Amino acid sequence: MTLTVPEGWAGIADSIWLNDKGNGAPDGAGLLVGRGAWLLTDPCTKAQHLVVPDIAVGPSVDDFANAIADHPLLDATDPVDVTLAGYSGKYLDLHVPADISMCEVYRPWDPGIYAQGPSHQWHLWILDVDGLRFVVQGTDYPGTSAKHRAELQAIVDSIKIEP
Repeated sequence: MTLTVPEGWAGIADSIWLNDKGNGAPDGAGLLVGRGAWLLTDPCTKAQHLVVPDIAVGPSVDDFANAIADHPLLDATDPVDVTLAGYSGKYLDLHVPADISMCEVYRPWDPGIYAQGPSHQWHLWILDVDGLRFVVQGTDYPGTSAKHRAELQAIVDSIKIEP
């Protein structure tokens, strides 16, 4: 995968973030690439080292998108058809609660990232790349500036995937 990252962003391996704000609340932003995974019955966990995913999720795009949308404790939009980098899949948004103070870790699936703060917003492009599930996860907050949101979208739009 290649992408174009504007000045003011940093990253390593499979993730990038705002250089001066990071990916944390109240106004950070970032992007992470992964495969998706099994979900947790309760995303609000008390100890990160004890996180064990217990909701089986099949390997397809629809399996993962529908598992997120159907989870009773996740605030997610309905998946819609999307094309990114020439690959088809599903798009949905996932909103972390405004109060996660009782959670040591708020993690809907594992392996995967966890909420970097309350009201974290996750924008998910779940793609089928030659039979493999590929998840592009853009993240921001209600306090993220319009400029940084536009830069994040431009990064996503610049993605090229070569299997």
